[in-house]
Amino acid sequence: MKGRKMPETTKEKMREYAKGRTFSVETKNKLSLAKMGDKNPAKRIDVRKKISEAGKGKHCGINNWNWKGGVSKNPNYRRIYRKNRAEGNHTTYEWELLKRQYGYTCPCCEKSEPEIKLTEDHIIPLIKGGSDFIENIQPLCKLCNNKKFTKIIRY
Repeated sequence: MKGRKMPETTKEKMREYAKGRTFSVETKNKLSLAKMGDKNPAKRIDVRKKISEAGKGKHCGINNWNWKGGVSKNPNYRRIYRKNRAEGNHTTYEWELLKRQYGYTCPCCEKSEPEIKLTEDHIIPLIKGGSDFIENIQPLCKLCNNKKFTKIIRY
């Protein structure tokens, strides 16, 4: 229920249940530690130990299947690098003009732009030697772009 407010009826039931009850000293200490959360130094040490032990597993860091070599903290690094090495470029104006020529629809699934977002798809993918000129770009929705992947298809 973290982040949610309790209904008044539930609060009243809890007050009625707690009326006249007393807690032991041990229970009071546990409750105060729970309220302190991360301020409790003993808890922080335990948490630190758990985290450091978890980082030593056989699927962590370099041993993880998803390890990218620690090249960059920028998630778009590979995409930017690939685009910078590609021949040519195009402007935002040319991209908007191309979308207008296609009637703001995806030529593959024929859905219009308010319900989908058009993305730049390279007809000949950059990885297969395609350029970043506007002649090699077609507007596709994300789903169709992902389905096409690295195939050479002009819609």
